[in-house]
Amino acid sequence: MKQWRKAGIIIFWLLLWELFAGLVNNSFLLVGPIESVKALSRLLQKQEFYGILWKSSWVILSAYLLSFLLALILSYLSYRNSLLEDFLKPGVFVLRSLPVASFIIILLFFLGRDKLSFIISVFMSFPIFYINLLEGFHKTDHKLLEMAEVFHFSLYRRLRYIHLPAVYPLLLGAAKLAMGLSWKSGIAAELIGQVGKSIGYQLMEAKVSLEMADVFAWSIVIIALSQCWEILVILLIKGLCRKGCA
Repeated sequence: MKQWRKAGIIIFWLLLWELFAGLVNNSFLLVGPIESVKALSRLLQKQEFYGILWKSSWVILSAYLLSFLLALILSYLSYRNSLLEDFLKPGVFVLRSLPVASFIIILLFFLGRDKLSFIISVFMSFPIFYINLLEGFHKTDHKLLEMAEVFHFSLYRRLRYIHLPAVYPLLLGAAKLAMGLSWKSGIAAELIGQVGKSIGYQLMEAKVSLEMADVFAWSIVIIALSQCWEILVILLIKGLCRKGCA
């Protein structure tokens, strides 16, 4: 029943999109889902399409992984050392608050175009992971930590059996938010930085040539990639945490 409800909601929004596109009746401004799918099918037949997907995906996903690892290490160290937590707080606040476009323009002066998307994705994803992981560490049951001290638990056993259950719910939410933001910020960096053979560059070219159907087709690709990788990452986290907590 739940799956049918989801399908019905998606169909409703697609019909509304098609209706609105018909009312606008101007393909230079807006195209419907049918034209977008046709444009996507044309893209799928091009050999360079898959190279573009690979390049953007590799950069954004590697940035996503690095941001998680950095946040995991620094959040645990901040949890153990309040001075480090206070020291990092202003930087994390700036990363959270600064608009993506401003960040891209600032870094564009100091970085090469090919590195821009990677750095932006790291900086945008890091605060989400860091804040949630740090909160999870702070929510760890202190009685369990005292017990671990009495029984001389190793750092590994503390992380696995005590900290992991506390961090797990917040990690899931952070992983979802960070994945979407990684793709949005990474593609935006490719577009503004005009990184060749990237999804962002293809969006810019489609816009300049007034190929609105291609703009929507590439947008569908971005949404699909973000959603697919989010599902895979969540399944991976659930699997690892299930084994880790066992």
